[in-house]
Amino acid sequence: MSLDALIDRPLALRARQLLTMIPRGDAPRTRPDPANLDALRQRDADVVGLIEDGLVLVKEGLITYAGPWAGRPTLDADAEVIEVACITPGWIDCHTHAVFAGSRHEEFTLRNLGARYLDILNAGGGIHASVESVRRASRASLTDQLIHRCFDFTRQGVTTVEVKSGYGLSTDEELKQLRAIEDARGEVLVDLQATFLGAHVVPKKYRDRRADYVDLLCAEMIPRVAERRLARFCDVFCDQGAFDAAEAERILRAGLDHGLIPRIHADELSEAGGAEVALAVGAASADHLEFVSEAAIGAMAAAGVVAVLLPAVNLFLQVDRHAPARALLEAGVDVALSTDFNPGTAMTQDIGLILTLACTGYGMTPGEALLGITRAAARALRLEDRGTLAAGLRADLTILGVEDYWQIPYFPGRRPIDGVVKAGELVYWQSATEVD
Repeated sequence: MSLDALIDRPLALRARQLLTMIPRGDAPRTRPDPANLDALRQRDADVVGLIEDGLVLVKEGLITYAGPWAGRPTLDADAEVIEVACITPGWIDCHTHAVFAGSRHEEFTLRNLGARYLDILNAGGGIHASVESVRRASRASLTDQLIHRCFDFTRQGVTTVEVKSGYGLSTDEELKQLRAIEDARGEVLVDLQATFLGAHVVPKKYRDRRADYVDLLCAEMIPRVAERRLARFCDVFCDQGAFDAAEAERILRAGLDHGLIPRIHADELSEAGGAEVALAVGAASADHLEFVSEAAIGAMAAAGVVAVLLPAVNLFLQVDRHAPARALLEAGVDVALSTDFNPGTAMTQDIGLILTLACTGYGMTPGEALLGITRAAARALRLEDRGTLAAGLRADLTILGVEDYWQIPYFPGRRPIDGVVKAGELVYWQSATEVD
């Protein structure tokens, strides 16, 4: 049957493995025991809510059934059952800087030869270099580049992408970035969630009067972003070389006053108190966390602050210190994963690679990693209508051609995406003309 013939019909997808991402019982968060493979497999199956031989039914953009094939309801007369290998909720990239211009490939080489990230930043490179590129780019150019990147996200199996501003660092330029995100929405196959990150770094012209820039963020930028409804979130880079904890809290509280949900880049390069700021303001997430304090870890679960970990940064910056994923999991914190796609420190849209790095660098199981780009990522964005497979939820699905879901992070660089369903529509199929 042709793909076109399926577009307006109810979808019925039968999978050898259906990962609902609804943990069974009290799925353990303690460190897995590698000595007992059978127990480990069962543990991970409980983590992801695995159903062997499952079925997902989709109608009018929503899931109407997600469960065992044997317990299926009566199918619609015009439903065509498509048999696939593996289905998960649609993958969510919950932390990106995907609206940018220019390239920083020269910095990549300099860092590989020993140059330090902060030295490059302080010399006018790093984020400042991307700011100059964005200021030279038109809104239409930024929109066009973002559209092309979004199609790459779809091919990676991603259905929702968070995109930050932060390469403008002036009112007009930040608004230009956010409007580019808005312009791209109707042209892409992913759902775009916008974040205002005017507090990415202090711009060069304000280097000797930081307080004036914080005033500008709080009194002008945030109100204008909120008034025009250009973003759902307000973010701050709270770390060495960026904003301190007091500045970050003031900015995020100004965002809250204008209806913007707080998120924060926290403790990536130093123990800067970013996680504590996240707790103080009730942030949706604290992201990076390589230097998070033990006390903050203990408080994040009770506060409902999601930890978003970004292992590609370790790869690009050659940083040996990893975020404490296992400690966060064992404390009961929801641990999400994301690419941090940006031109300087994580130039990748390959979220499958992120799964591999989470397993090799953080000691996460395949199931824990997959939970990190579905259920936990949805929670980081406070999206209650996706991230799990259950009746009544938005029908965002990622379809994978693997014999066993443990193989997904096992093949770095390989893209096992067979298909993508967004809001009930089959928008990508690897076999572009025929569905067996």
